[in-house]
Amino acid sequence: MSRVSRVLRRLRPAWQVCAPLLLGTGLQFAAALAPGAVERGYAETVFPAVSRLLGLATDWCPWSVAELLLPAVAFAPLLWLLRRPPWRAVLRAGVAGAGLLYLAFLLLWGLNYHRQPLAVQLGLDVVPVAAAQLETLCNTLVSQADELRAPLPQDASGVLHVDLGATLSRTRLGPAAAAHELRSFRAGARDPKPLLLSRAFSHLGIAGIYAPFTGEANVNVEVPAPDLPFAASHELAHQCGIAREDEANYAGWLACRRHPDPEFRYSGTLAASSYTLQALAAVAPTAARRIAALRSPAVKRDIQAVRSWAARYQGPARALSHAVNDAYLKANLQRDGVQSYGRMVDLLLAEARRGPLR
Repeated sequence: MSRVSRVLRRLRPAWQVCAPLLLGTGLQFAAALAPGAVERGYAETVFPAVSRLLGLATDWCPWSVAELLLPAVAFAPLLWLLRRPPWRAVLRAGVAGAGLLYLAFLLLWGLNYHRQPLAVQLGLDVVPVAAAQLETLCNTLVSQADELRAPLPQDASGVLHVDLGATLSRTRLGPAAAAHELRSFRAGARDPKPLLLSRAFSHLGIAGIYAPFTGEANVNVEVPAPDLPFAASHELAHQCGIAREDEANYAGWLACRRHPDPEFRYSGTLAASSYTLQALAAVAPTAARRIAALRSPAVKRDIQAVRSWAARYQGPARALSHAVNDAYLKANLQRDGVQSYGRMVDLLLAEARRGPLR
């Protein structure tokens, strides 16, 4: 046997172990260079079929299958390690397992990060704007939120009241109503599921999470009522293949605005007004404070309830979750990381330039 043959024979196991990781990395970067091909060849064709198949596999369970499987997924490797396998076997298994998970993530959902921007799909012209335009949008959304909030029921403390079960079972009506405007919603949204570990997710500062391996949109049921319909709609946007966070926020707002229930229309408008005011505060803090002061007492109580919930769970776990989410988003080529959530304002401004928000 020649020296070259011996070298190749030794390298073969390494290539086999690394192949899924290398294939996934190559696929991601190739997809980032061809968003049009990803849109036509994956997002509009392959992904809807994958989503339907995942729905058939998991919709029978009222709880999150991904959450129920989490202990087994977490402890199986630990049990294997207790057998004290050789370190080379541990290394090979780690690299191969990570590569297979990465490749499966991309094929089941992750390639949606590299599809055409939502602005292209909606025909929105996203361009830099003056602070005056941002201020006008803030005034509009704050006024609309006050108007939508007035007739809604509230609890004993004066905060918006929604029925949890009804909210989760009716969330998909929003994407269905907006499907004629946003074709991603035509993939068909399914009911979001309540997280059994909602308290843990509250400590992590997570209002909802999409599970790409099971196709489930999961919602933290401890989220205050004013934010719950919007949070659920945001996760259904992910379920329909809208991966980028700014776009999922915008799609969640659109689904809420088209929803037949007033609680959804209010929740989406409240979230949009909050993001827009944050953007205005960065360039014109005095104007932002002035507009925020115009909110009705009921809306102010709702905002305070959301802030109190967030403050209650501040701590190291939340900071770590924030850092992990930031790294995850950047790994999927969202350069702004967690800051991308607020970039929905760019899409809202583009929508406002096209005509009055309705």
